[in-house]
Amino acid sequence: MKLNPEKIQAYCSDPVTIRVYDSIDSTNNEAKRRTDSGVCLYATTHQTAGRGRRGHSFYSPKDTGLYMTLSLPLSAPTASVQKITCAAAVAVCEAVDTLSEIRPMIKWVNDIYVDGKKAAGILTELVSDISNHPRAVIVGIGMNLCTKRFPDEFAANAGNLGEIEINALCGTITAKLIDYYRRLDNNSFLEKYKKRSFCIGRTVRYTQNDLPHIAIAVNIDADGGLVVEENGARTTLNSGEISIIPIE
Repeated sequence: MKLNPEKIQAYCSDPVTIRVYDSIDSTNNEAKRRTDSGVCLYATTHQTAGRGRRGHSFYSPKDTGLYMTLSLPLSAPTASVQKITCAAAVAVCEAVDTLSEIRPMIKWVNDIYVDGKKAAGILTELVSDISNHPRAVIVGIGMNLCTKRFPDEFAANAGNLGEIEINALCGTITAKLIDYYRRLDNNSFLEKYKKRSFCIGRTVRYTQNDLPHIAIAVNIDADGGLVVEENGARTTLNSGEISIIPIE
């Protein structure tokens, strides 16, 4: 598994600044440290301090996965960060579809599932300039490709995407996400997101205002929020995490 900038660029119709690393702490961290302008990609096959949402770590062992961050000049309102995450999830699923026999699903809002197990995760963050004005949005995507051994705390819920040529996967995701980002106001990708949903129609558990809830996931709204129904009342979740209650 060797990342090659020229091979990655071959899948992108637009020029992208591509930086690859044998090992790095976190591609999202690197994107924050750099002052590159335009569309930039940071990619590696090993992270020593991979991060997920809400401070969780993302297991990133050497040469069994792809860990990439795409930095995009901010052209969408801050409120669209969730939609960008949804667009990235669709881009990952479609790229995997194109390059393999795997058909991934999406667990709201940022997890990619295969056969009921998490195979990839997405972390979207805003980056500000020295005046504290948002200047870019960075989309970190961590994917287990041929990872088979996981730490005990991840093992029960961890899966992988299988043997996919890494440069093709990286380049295809990049190209698709750039395209969706340009058309973010066109919500057509949200219909694709819904069709991939691992949640809609299922019972989910979540916490809101420190209170536990159990509800049915019924829809994804126009901003990428999860609409849930509890005792006949509907609520839209725009942040937080959910867990899916297995059918007994």
